[in-house]
Amino acid sequence: MTTATLKSTFSLGTLLLPVALVWLQNTAVSGADLPRPRPSNKLIVSPDGPRDGGDFGPQTPGTKTSGLQEAFNAAKELGMDLEISGGNWTEGKTPAVVYHLHETLHIPWMQNARVDCGHAVINYTPKTGDAIVFDSQMSCYYRFGLIVSQSDGAVVRIAPSTAGPDNFRVVTSCEIVFNAIVGGGGAWPGGEPHNSELDQNRRWIGIGLWLDGSQGSIDANKITVVETVGCGTGLKLSGAVSRNTIDEVNIHLCQDHLLIGSKEDLVPVDNRISAFLDCQGIKTATGASVFGSRNLLTLSTRPFPHGADLLLGEKAEKNVILFQSPARIADHSSEGANYLLGVPPTALKNSN
Repeated sequence: MTTATLKSTFSLGTLLLPVALVWLQNTAVSGADLPRPRPSNKLIVSPDGPRDGGDFGPQTPGTKTSGLQEAFNAAKELGMDLEISGGNWTEGKTPAVVYHLHETLHIPWMQNARVDCGHAVINYTPKTGDAIVFDSQMSCYYRFGLIVSQSDGAVVRIAPSTAGPDNFRVVTSCEIVFNAIVGGGGAWPGGEPHNSELDQNRRWIGIGLWLDGSQGSIDANKITVVETVGCGTGLKLSGAVSRNTIDEVNIHLCQDHLLIGSKEDLVPVDNRISAFLDCQGIKTATGASVFGSRNLLTLSTRPFPHGADLLLGEKAEKNVILFQSPARIADHSSEGANYLLGVPPTALKNSN
């Protein structure tokens, strides 16, 4: 391009600019006409809702669950997802976000639902009953922070009982995550905050996570619990519980840490469970007790003073258990019925 051409183009652009500005002013779109982002299809539970702008919360009229039951019911009725707001807690500077339950929170049957919870505390105050009970679910995602209970019931019980999605009583194809589950024994060995000296007389009560397949099947889900603490039983599987992947990062300070079935219940099968078990010195504590079949367990333990790290029931069979630490075994099953990997020769098999 020659110098003359550049000068000509610049001169033409200079002449056209005022015309273009006038055209833009005459054809400007008003703010009301601009496209607006669509609102997200979710309800919000907030720390002081609905007073602070949330849809539900502790100020929900007549609530006994800090607005949570009302929020779940509305989410189901309206076909919306749900967000439970949390908040960053610094002791002495910012308050923790706590939603108190004065009665059991029942999560109704859902399909394709998503519930996201920040690391808020959901605190169940009664001394009896379950804190949270899941009914039938299909293809759902749930993410919770800390669930705390002072009760002798379950902190979380997954128990499908209503003919919900596709007319099945079932929990299937779901992913459920908990940051922490704290049972009736509390999170501190001494029973009081910051008291780390174990009180052997303290009662460790309640069930942390109970997969209860007595009325409907719990099949093919992924469940993650980062911490389970202070329970009579940390993780319990009973009834029609199968093909689930369960990751328990740390079950500790419990009486019985992991229970798969019972002498009368051989049904839980084909589950894959990874767990670290640590009784922190409770003399009467036990590790994993397995009565079902074809379950795959990857276990790490710290020494149990008297109880076995692993107990295998008489009819337990075809379970595969990989130990990543020394273990004491109480094997009451038929010889060769189960496959134990990583168990040292010093393990006390057939002990009581």
